[in-house]
This record gives sequence, C-alpha cells and structure tokens, in this order.
Amino acid sequence: MPERIAIDAGHGFTKALAGDAQMIFPSLICPAPATLDLGEFGATKPIQIDGRPYLVGEAARKHATPLWSRDKATDPDTLRLILVAAAQLGASGPIALATGLPLSWYGAQRRAFREALTGYGGHVQRSNQPPQRLWFESVIVLPQGLAAAVPVLAHGEHESGAYLIADVGYRTTDYLIVEKAAAGRIQYDAERAGSLPIGTGAITKTIVDAINQQYQVEYAAGEMENRPTVTVRGQSIDLTQRRREGQRAVAHQIVHALAHALGSEIDKLTGIVAVGGGSVLIAEVLPGILIPADPQWANAQGYWNALS
Repeated sequence: MPERIAIDAGHGFTKALAGDAQMIFPSLICPAPATLDLGEFGATKPIQIDGRPYLVGEAARKHATPLWSRDKATDPDTLRLILVAAAQLGASGPIALATGLPLSWYGAQRRAFREALTGYGGHVQRSNQPPQRLWFESVIVLPQGLAAAVPVLAHGEHESGAYLIADVGYRTTDYLIVEKAAAGRIQYDAERAGSLPIGTGAITKTIVDAINQQYQVEYAAGEMENRPTVTVRGQSIDLTQRRREGQRAVAHQIVHALAHALGSEIDKLTGIVAVGGGSVLIAEVLPGILIPADPQWANAQGYWNALS
C-alpha cells in the first residue's frame, strides 16, 4: 500500500507531513558546486538524486535562487524538492501524494502538475543514510489556501456569509472570496480570486537594501534570511529592530494591496481567514481575523486531510 504524504512546496519553505511526522526546510536547491573536497571536515553535505549531488535547504542558501517559477509542472527544481521532502520523511517505494497550487494558478495548471508528478521518482541518498528509491504512484493537487481555510470555516460558530481567504506566503499573497451557506457548504468563484506580488520575502529585502545602502556592502537576501545579526567589516549589526519595522511595513502593504484589489467587496465581508506563514503579520494590522492553530502548516494539513 502506498505511503501517504502531504507536501506544501512554497516559494519560501517546503513542508512535508505524514501523520505525526513532519519536515520543513527552505525551498532552495541547486547542483553542488565543484569545490575542494574537505571530506569529514566539509560543512555542507550534498544529497544525491539519481547519482547527482545537490545542495538542498539551508545548505543551498549561498548558492541557490528562490523558486520563482510560475509553472511548477515544468520546473524540475520544484519536482526535485517535492521528491527530497518525501525522502526526508524516510519514505521509500510508492507514495500517495497530496500537494497544491496557488489559487490563481490552480485552474490552469492543476492537471499538468498532477501529470508531471504522477510516476515521478528517483533514487535519493541523504548524508549517512542508505539510498531510497521512491516514486509518486498517485497524486492529488488541491487549491492552496482553500484547502487550509475551509476546515476553519467549517465550524458552526462562524455565521454564513462572504469570507475573504488570504494565503500570505513568501513571494505572493493569494486571495479568494468564498460564500459559506447556512448549511455549512463552502462555495467559491474563480472570478473573485487573484494573486498579489508581495509576501514575507519582502521583509528581508527591505533589510538587505537598507544595510547595503547604509554600509556600502553587497549582501544577498539569502544571507540575511531569519538572521538576528549580520557582520560588516568586523562589526556585528543587530537586525532585530529593522526586522520588526520591516514586518509592520510589509503587513500594511499587504492589507492595502488587498483593499485595493477587492474594492467595495472588502466592506461586504462577514470575515477574513488568513493562512500561510505571513498570516500572523496581517493579524496585527487586522484584529479579529480567523487564523488556523498553526498557519504555516495549514496548507500541508489540509492536503493531509484529503488523503485520510
């Protein structure tokens, strides 16, 4: 029987879930550069995929670029990340996979993405682990954000009416207005959905731009992601306050962009459901919004529910 695994391959982080087991790592992957082999003293341990070495996650931070591709079905790095995520959970053999696509891409790409993943697999060897041969025998592709938010709205204490679902991710914020009927059924209209080109990744960009301009250095975004300090010419620079200011600024930008995109619709809402890693940021700007217990894992949990 295939092992069931849910994987949310976001632009910022890849999350994999199988029952109580879970794995998260930055969505970064690239071929391992040809460098001096330091053997046991080497800091980075490549992952072998079909015999080729790749740097994945934190190990790829200084070498890889984020996955900006808008067509996941034809993006080999996205497919490899999903394969590695399954391997990181210890999977081998056939897998029943549930994954998703952003709301604005779902309609046009779900079939191609499912077909690209069905039967996809390979041999994966992690550091100090035996090789794993795994493949996706069956694939479910779900609308990202909607899969996470519907369980929140399904509870009876939330009255019927129009709700905005906002999936605040690393690169984009996807949104969709759904109608909750009195009987609890959720209906949605693709014409009331869209994607905004702003997410939590903008926080780090504001910090990087400010540091580079102030100190005349050339740090890349990956070198400051989630770091409390950065070193400039031997001096340690505390990024804590800059990060707080960046979080507030980006949260306001997202809320203003949503209001602009929705126009008068935003005044007719019964409520707002926010999911994704950036949902807690806009909650500070929009008090009273509904958020899942663990918003960063909400999409993966929604996918997992579809496998149960």
